[in-house]
Amino acid sequence: GGLRLGVRSWDASQKQVDSLNTVRSLENFLRRELSLTYPYLWKNVPGRRVAFLGERHKLSFVAQLPSRVGGGGLYVISVEMEQSSKVQRIVWKHLPVSSQMQDFSALAETSEMVLAASELGNVEEIWLTYFGRENESVAPRWLDRWENSTRLPMLIRVQVKLSNNAQWPDFVVAPMLSSGVTR
Repeated sequence: GGLRLGVRSWDASQKQVDSLNTVRSLENFLRRELSLTYPYLWKNVPGRRVAFLGERHKLSFVAQLPSRVGGGGLYVISVEMEQSSKVQRIVWKHLPVSSQMQDFSALAETSEMVLAASELGNVEEIWLTYFGRENESVAPRWLDRWENSTRLPMLIRVQVKLSNNAQWPDFVVAPMLSSGVTR
């Protein structure tokens, strides 16, 4: 009986450690990829909008991916935190940038890669916020949605709330060239 109790305790502890390790690995992956966010301007679009859309549970952006991912170069990317009562998943999609692209709609047709799913059992919610100026006349502040079509946010913050109401330490990433738009 004591041995069974010890094994169950060990298994429960191991599941919790595995879940936290998944969150750490995911954090490192997102930190690396978000830091490569590039201020790409959509071609053939009036107003020359920057290719970036930040929402509370979804982020679409352009970044330079390493050559081990489809030959490298600039890619349109989306990271989405899908949350329902039964399933939580973090989904990644990417496509090489094409001069014909005018928005992120092409990502809807590409296959998705699930970065984490059942491993998020200890996670209640993951969300994104964005720090920057909505326009030139206001001071920078944290926003749940980034809609500025002329610049990237200065910072992107990922927040995690665990199911026991504990907060995972926030992590903040600065996009590669957030201060202005080029190209």
